[in-house]
Amino acid sequence: MTLQQSSHLSEEELNDVLIGLGSSEAKAHCDECESCRGKLRAFRSEVNAFNQASLAWSEARPGKSLRAAREARVRRMILSPAVWALAVLLLLMIGIPVWNRDHRAVPNGRTEPTEESSVSEAQIAEDNNLLRSVNAALSADEASSVSEYRLLDRPRSHRKARPELRSR
Repeated sequence: MTLQQSSHLSEEELNDVLIGLGSSEAKAHCDECESCRGKLRAFRSEVNAFNQASLAWSEARPGKSLRAAREARVRRMILSPAVWALAVLLLLMIGIPVWNRDHRAVPNGRTEPTEESSVSEAQIAEDNNLLRSVNAALSADEASSVSEYRLLDRPRSHRKARPELRSR
């Protein structure tokens, strides 16, 4: 911040002086120049007026907030049972039809045949034969991770498998 003797301080230089970061040249200029000193006084008085107005507003505010808090508490006390009643009513309106749909009683104690009970014994026997043929087709010599890592031969531990066993 170079200062010319014939000119006044710029806005930036005045701001630096106001916040205490001004150079010694800028401070000396303010001591000598009435115009720059007047700008500093005007700004300080505006800041002071703002501080006083915000202090007055904050001091007047608690009385209003206490009253508003009391009113909100009363509203909550009045509305709280109504809100709970509404929630219970909605739960019943939704819950009862769902409950009835899932727990529908069958008339005369008869059960309707389901897909599971309609499967015949012959179908079950056919499926078992198919599974036996698949098991026979699988080669017992085929390497599996159980035999490859000898998981059944050693006691189980919570450690990871060693790298030399994984590379096989």
